[in-house]
Amino acid sequence: MKDIEIRFMRAAEAGNEVSRMLETKKIRLDICAKIPGSPGKPPTARFVSALRVCFNRENILNQETAQHVSKVVTWKRSVSSLSSSSKSPLTAAMITDDVGDSNSDFVEQFAMVSGSHSSTLDRLHAWERKLHDEIKASEHVRKTYDEKCNLLRHQFARGLNAQLIDKTRAIVKDLHSRVSVAIQAVDAISKRIEKIRDEELQPQLVELIQGLIRMWKTMLECHHKQFIIISLAYHVKSVTTVQQGEHHHRAATHLWNELDCFSSSFKIWVTAHKSYVESLNAWLQKCVLQPAQDRWRRKRKVSFPPRHALSPPIFVLCRDWLTMMESQSLPTDELCKSIKEVVQLLRGSFDHQADHQNKMTTESHLRNESQECGMLENNEQEVSGSVEAVEGLQSKLTTVLDRLTKFSEASLKHYEELKQNYEMSRDDYKMGRSNAHLV
Repeated sequence: MKDIEIRFMRAAEAGNEVSRMLETKKIRLDICAKIPGSPGKPPTARFVSALRVCFNRENILNQETAQHVSKVVTWKRSVSSLSSSSKSPLTAAMITDDVGDSNSDFVEQFAMVSGSHSSTLDRLHAWERKLHDEIKASEHVRKTYDEKCNLLRHQFARGLNAQLIDKTRAIVKDLHSRVSVAIQAVDAISKRIEKIRDEELQPQLVELIQGLIRMWKTMLECHHKQFIIISLAYHVKSVTTVQQGEHHHRAATHLWNELDCFSSSFKIWVTAHKSYVESLNAWLQKCVLQPAQDRWRRKRKVSFPPRHALSPPIFVLCRDWLTMMESQSLPTDELCKSIKEVVQLLRGSFDHQADHQNKMTTESHLRNESQECGMLENNEQEVSGSVEAVEGLQSKLTTVLDRLTKFSEASLKHYEELKQNYEMSRDDYKMGRSNAHLV
């Protein structure tokens, strides 16, 4: 059992790299415990906190007031450490405000060569808000411009005073200039977003996938060795004395609590992971104008880019990533079912022990010679039942480790294929752009 425990610790440590990439040290621990089950939270926050729950549940202890909830992420990076796309008037003020804060509840730790992932997402959100405001303002100006153009045509048609027409024409000319400026501003912001997307977000997603590949490789190795160990122990069938008493009960209770926590945290992790990828892909879909659809195709779900289209690699990456998460090819349900069976077995064992203890207490005042013989028989039955329970638990744990091994193997395979498809799309995209420049 010690070898199995050590392998579990190593498997947990395998997630530390991904956890650092997602900057979980910047997430308030008391908030982490609340975010996973809270509706309306950003998918990235749910994903990060779910990782934190999975790998470091014992650290989530503090429960403070909610007055600090609004400030979850802090930037402690100097402006010089940021990429060129982040050195803009819009973000400089935001960075300056946060750099001066040295709240001890936050820890600076990130491990991506391409920069801070959370900061990139925050700046993309800020630029998207700026783009939304610019478009909303330009629409108002455009509406006023159309109204004045109609008024000018109406004045021409009615042959009104030339001075009045000149006044309206001057207003139309001014509005036209404002519309042109607004279009240029929208175009500049859009290019800024594309620059951050292609030069920061895309490399960060690639790094994240590479980290997940390394994580699942280690987990596959650990869980496979655990499965071998427990399988050999199960087939040897070495009969040992069944441990009873308070120590055995505490160990079983601890195992029950940990498995129950692992099951719920695993489900949260899978849900948050899928939500994170769905949000990325949905945002990318909003970055492009979807092609017009025929009437008979309107009911079909069309995603950009089509398989045959030459598109920026990040679109292909997120599309394939989402397809992987929605394909049901990962044995998630089988793993959750096997864990649930172990939890139910332990719960049944606790209920049986409680019933037996109550029965012994009730009958304690009726002890006599004949009853003592009956108690010996009951004790033999109890030991026999305990042996069967241990063997049943060993069988169920063997199934859990087998499912963990298969899940790790399937995850590793999918992420390696995802990386390979991305590299192919990246090379095709570079070649296509080179050919376009030559033409």
